[in-house]
Amino acid sequence: MKNLLILVILFINVKCISQNNNKRNNNINVSIAGNHRENLLNGLVSSILTISNNTSQDINILLFYPNPNDLSFESKSSLVKMKDRQWNDNERSVPIKISSGKSYQITYFLNRYFTFLAEGNIKINYTLELLTSTEGNPPKSNSYKGEFDITVINDSKEGVAKQTSYYQSNLKSDDRKIKMESEEALFYLNEVSKK
Repeated sequence: MKNLLILVILFINVKCISQNNNKRNNNINVSIAGNHRENLLNGLVSSILTISNNTSQDINILLFYPNPNDLSFESKSSLVKMKDRQWNDNERSVPIKISSGKSYQITYFLNRYFTFLAEGNIKINYTLELLTSTEGNPPKSNSYKGEFDITVINDSKEGVAKQTSYYQSNLKSDDRKIKMESEEALFYLNEVSKK
């Protein structure tokens, strides 16, 4: 009888822990939206990933940059051509802390995932596998899916030159995230300039 009581107590504790983890994970919101900057057919097309911590605890996330393994984009639009997925066999990242009630944002360039064929409105679907943890708990992987719209415009070479100048100046920043984004941006600006 005593063993049965212990098993019942353990079962209740496991159930409570499971419910608490589900509530915590449901309170971490992920969204991706088109960037407020111009998306240029012959330049950069970008999106903003926002992770909001609506839990009562600080969280740590592992979010690689760039992130071809855990972040994917798809579109059925005739205005884009999907690129082959480029897996990264040597991903490295440091945990990013997001305080309770705060958000973290980072820019992902859609040029990594698509070749843009024409201007217009494009619907894009995304999937993100995200590792999250709280202090004293092991990381847990969660999958987030959604969709967003972007508008790509056909701009002149001056528009692309402005994008290039903006990201070149950001390479001098002391902020590691800004430098990473700028390096990624300049890589794709260099790629589209070869067309």
